[in-house]
Amino acid sequence: MSPVSRGRKHAKSRRSDRRDLRLVDAVPAEPCDCPVCSAGAPELEAVVAGVTAEAAELFAVEDPFEAELFGAALMGTAGLAGEAFTEELVPALVAAKSLTALLAIEAVGGPAATGGAAGPLLAAGVPAPAWLGALSEPVTAGVCRRYADPAGEASMLQCTFDRSGRSHGFFIEVDHTDCGAAADLILFPGEMLTEVSDMLLANGRDAGVRLVVEDLDPAEFRRQAERALDARAVHDDEADLGIEDVSDEEDGLGYHSLAALLRARLRVLPEPARPPAPHGADDRPGTDRNGSA
Repeated sequence: MSPVSRGRKHAKSRRSDRRDLRLVDAVPAEPCDCPVCSAGAPELEAVVAGVTAEAAELFAVEDPFEAELFGAALMGTAGLAGEAFTEELVPALVAAKSLTALLAIEAVGGPAATGGAAGPLLAAGVPAPAWLGALSEPVTAGVCRRYADPAGEASMLQCTFDRSGRSHGFFIEVDHTDCGAAADLILFPGEMLTEVSDMLLANGRDAGVRLVVEDLDPAEFRRQAERALDARAVHDDEADLGIEDVSDEEDGLGYHSLAALLRARLRVLPEPARPPAPHGADDRPGTDRNGSA
């Protein structure tokens, strides 16, 4: 089972009663039954057994994006299970010689996410998955765009990424009434770019809003996207979210998993020329660093 379709919900939502400009989900959905998501208080041994079994199914796939989705699901959901649990997971996967799972985690978080644990297993001759070579192909950014509500309550950030002729994209729903935090993330196939863009504009018109569309250079897109993800992370920490808060997700790849994948993609973009505004300050175009117009 691939983690391409997992749950998404707004955990402990803090959003105001503003116009809803969201897209409908662009990724087919099915309930999440991965070992981490399905356990309210996961036992490490059971989780490792389940992850290892799923990684075995992932071994022969050719598209490295499947591996990245798997790694993002592990990083996103295991992170919510608590720091101690996350620190135990990688050594347990090493002990199980689950090279495929470790490489999937590294595909999203880099070697630092596993402490470079995959390297010794590769050197020891543990068979590598079929997608490992393709994973080294460069990822490039395509369209980087911002759709803004003229009322200043919400915006959507859009970016597509390409590798070896395959593409995918993200929409980030940004709530400017909630510290500019990411309210939702949507993953869509690259070939659906025109369709989902038209859908977003149509949703805006249906809500009585004519969205302002602005193309962004990749560095500025990275700055705005990372700020939205960081603000959401602060709020999630304040809410003390745990694995139980996402275990009943039902309709797509979960926010925290998608956020891990998106952060990996953002790292291929140029560093922004200026840092984002401090948390809580208005960082929209047309405002200064203190949030004044």
